Amino acid sequence: MNELKNKSFDPIAYIENAFADSSATIGTSEHIPSSKIVAGETQEGKVKFRKRKLSAPRPRKVKTAKAETPVVDSQIEEIWASLPRNIQFLSSFFDDSVTANYYRGEFKETRQELIRRLLDPELTLEEVSRLLGVCPATVRRYTNRGWLTHHRTRGGQRRFRLTGVVKFVEEHGRHPEE
Repeated sequence: MNELKNKSFDPIAYIENAFADSSATIGTSEHIPSSKIVAGETQEGKVKFRKRKLSAPRPRKVKTAKAETPVVDSQIEEIWASLPRNIQFLSSFFDDSVTANYYRGEFKETRQELIRRLLDPELTLEEVSRLLGVCPATVRRYTNRGWLTHHRTRGGQRRFRLTGVVKFVEEHGRHPEE
C-alpha cells in the first residue's frame, strides 16, 4: 500500500494505458508519461494501441419457444399477405372528396401521408425496447451511439419510426441461420 503512495500517479497515462498494449504497471511513474507520447509514438519507439471496434449488442432470442403459441399469429399472416394489394387499392381508388363534405376545413394530412403514418408508425421507447427484447437503457445507448435513428418530441422524449427499427435489426440483428 505504501508502495503505491510513494509512486507518482499520472491520470493521463492511466487513461492512455487503457488503450495501449503494454504489460507495464498502469498509471505509475514506471510507465511512459503522457507528455512523452506524441501522436501514438514515444521517444523509445511506437506505442501500439488496441483496436476497439464498437458494435451493437444483438437483441436476445427467446430461449425456449412456447409450443402452444405460434411465432406469428395466423390473422397477422393473413393481413400481411393481403397488405400490398390493399394498400395499392386504398391509395389509388378512393379520394377525400366525399369525406370532405362531412368535415369543415382542410384535413391535417393528405391521403398519402395518412397511409404512410399508418404503415410506418411512431413508436415509444417502451415499444422499441419490447420489440428488440432489450431494456430501455440499452435502446437509449443505441440512439446515443447513432445506431438507432430517432427524433425527439417537444418534451424531449425519444420517438422512433418502425422503418428505423427494421433498419437497425437488418444491420445489427441476428437472423436465424437457414
